[in-house]
Amino acid sequence: MAPSLLALLLAAPPVAPAAPPPHPARLRARLTAGEPSIAEVQAAAARHAEAATPDPAGLARRRRMAALLPRITAQIRHEENAYRVTGLQGTSEVDYLRSSPGTSYSLLATWELGDLVAATGEAAAAAAALARARRRDEAVHQATTLFFDRRRRLAALLADPPPDARARLEAELELARVTAELEALTGGLLAERRP
Repeated sequence: MAPSLLALLLAAPPVAPAAPPPHPARLRARLTAGEPSIAEVQAAAARHAEAATPDPAGLARRRRMAALLPRITAQIRHEENAYRVTGLQGTSEVDYLRSSPGTSYSLLATWELGDLVAATGEAAAAAAALARARRRDEAVHQATTLFFDRRRRLAALLADPPPDARARLEAELELARVTAELEALTGGLLAERRP
């Protein structure tokens, strides 16, 4: 006679219950412990992007102020003119040498007043400022994307770690890659926060 289903269930070894998933509040606390906020990450990315290129507006401002200063040209000129006169003059013969040495000094000051209105290269400085702002915005956008990608990967590892050692290693390597990219983009903000 075939054993009943109830007898088979009673004879089978008990199945260990799966570990309950971590409570969302505890998981969030573990994720954010010692981590910078998104605002701090974005500000660090913007600072790091701006530090990489000089401010072209400052260069244009200095160039405009330079137009107030004159261009000074100094000149010293020394001449030794001499001429000789020989010949007859009236009833007498003339033979003399006339020398006229001379030194002149000049000082010339010129202003480029057009540079007070629009400094040379100001259009290029404006284009560079626009490119700098674009790089800063791209860095902030990329930092935001990496920040949340890192958080998702960390949450997945904490909430439901892969049972396979190889899969866990792959997940940890991806987390390390995203973290390294975020570190490079923010100038090492995460490393500064680690104890």
